[in-house]
Amino acid sequence: MNISPNKTISSLTNPELKFLISLTKNKNRKAENKSLAEGYRENKSLISSNYEIDTLYICEELFIGENNYTLISLFNKKNVRIVTLTKKVFEAVSYRDRPDGILSLFIQKDLRIGEEEFQGPILIADQIEKPGNLGTMIRTAKSLGVENIFCSDEITDFYNPNVIRASIGHMFTMNLVSDSTENIIKFLTKNSFQIILMDPDCEKLINNFKPENNFALVIGSEQYGISPKWFESKSTKLKINSLNDVDSINASTAAAIAMWELLR
Repeated sequence: MNISPNKTISSLTNPELKFLISLTKNKNRKAENKSLAEGYRENKSLISSNYEIDTLYICEELFIGENNYTLISLFNKKNVRIVTLTKKVFEAVSYRDRPDGILSLFIQKDLRIGEEEFQGPILIADQIEKPGNLGTMIRTAKSLGVENIFCSDEITDFYNPNVIRASIGHMFTMNLVSDSTENIIKFLTKNSFQIILMDPDCEKLINNFKPENNFALVIGSEQYGISPKWFESKSTKLKINSLNDVDSINASTAAAIAMWELLR
């Protein structure tokens, strides 16, 4: 495929490169309202979504296979600006050990609760700290048919590049909300969602529990669990039956087990 880039960046001191590198920090992403998606699969999901894409950055020297050119043609059809990076420049902005030469700059969405309606179950990640956990929760939810993911009192934001990576880009085609716990509880109560808290200290097992059609499953952080505000809401508390004195399960694993039990 003949690529006609709008620009080529070959210098590590280039201002545009410095800007891209600055977006690894949460405060800069929020200030600029932009973030990065790296990788073939992530960008395949991004280009099929309704997100606004600013620029596609490519390095042909790092390409794996021929599918990259088909993907680039999709960006071309949407008139996305394309910039070529030399290998050393791409590796400077990449957050992967083995970059594949595809990186895009996209516009973040305002993820606060609005007037939109949500049907079916919601997975709520409460103060999840590790990007890998949050991204894996998103990917697992997608595989089980859960399309709605909320972050309450976020610590790690949805647009963290490592969240995008761990979700393999599935987050771009899901319904995302990030807001305060108070606002989310008000929304769930107003719309008659059954709130289910995964609480290892309660007595009731999740096994064979049958939820209502519209339920919200809350998973807390591994270190602190679910925040106290959730326990002040009208909710059902369930636990996973763990054996051999294991009293703590990885957050993404707990989410996977809980979703499987509630949806099967």
